[in-house]
Amino acid sequence: MAKKTYKQWVDFHLKKLKVEYPDRPVSVLMTMAGDMAQASVEKQGGAPITPDTEDTTIRVGPGASPLTPLIDKTKPTPAPTPKPTTPPGGTTYNDRMVARIIATGQGAQGPFNITYPTSPTATGGPFLQYPDIIASMSDNDYLRVRDTLKILGYKGITRNKEEIDRLLILTFGNLFPVKDVDDLITKLKTRALPGGEGDEADLPLRQIPSISRGELINFARSIVEDELMMDRLDPEKENQIVDKWLAKAEKGSVTTTTKKVRNPKTGKLENVVETTKPFDQALEGIKLRDRLKTMYPDQYKLAEDTRFANDVKSILSEGA
Repeated sequence: MAKKTYKQWVDFHLKKLKVEYPDRPVSVLMTMAGDMAQASVEKQGGAPITPDTEDTTIRVGPGASPLTPLIDKTKPTPAPTPKPTTPPGGTTYNDRMVARIIATGQGAQGPFNITYPTSPTATGGPFLQYPDIIASMSDNDYLRVRDTLKILGYKGITRNKEEIDRLLILTFGNLFPVKDVDDLITKLKTRALPGGEGDEADLPLRQIPSISRGELINFARSIVEDELMMDRLDPEKENQIVDKWLAKAEKGSVTTTTKKVRNPKTGKLENVVETTKPFDQALEGIKLRDRLKTMYPDQYKLAEDTRFANDVKSILSEGA
């Protein structure tokens, strides 16, 4: 009796299994038939199990979908390739940024062919290039660097670490290598121009009015004439009033820097500038008029009576 091939045994057992288990999926029956075929081959004399080169597709009926090809169990199953647990370059932004910079070896102003010591025992070392600094910076370091960049005029660098990284690499790459973050900040400050944008731009603005002592004296005498019908006060009292006004005027008006304040009505942010004004000439004139009424009550009453009499004469003369 001729020995059957592995494929023939599969067909033999599959036919019997379909009759015995009509409700089971064909793929399951194929697996069972393969196991049974292997046992049958071994029993009939150990004929080698070789994959059949002919079309092994088995169909249950006309137009049915093809079955899964038979598995050659004589070959070892290849071990699955382990999937990477972290994205290329690292899990954090800094890791990926450092990997990218190291791979390219340059920034907008690079590469920088600088020789620097890397041994901790070297004089002044170790020194760090920008990928190493960025990878080691803490949140507090970023805040300190951000404040330093503001001195240089980069006031918009406030939103995230990535903007600071990009600015350090693309604009200030020539400052590297550095010892540490403190050294980086020191080098950044050397790039600030005297009198340029920075801390000085945030100082309050003081404006001194160009008003003379003579102008204030004339202003005081005009009020005295209107209220008391006198040419002037006695010199001592006049000097006290004018000296006080002049001291206030010399302080000037102070304007603070622009601040963003949320409008309570609209809910929107607005730029607000606050100005303090120690000397307000119009306000000081009103205060002096009120003081003259209490300082010279008799003279003030006489002036009021005189003004009333003059008004009556004017009215009568118009009616004549």
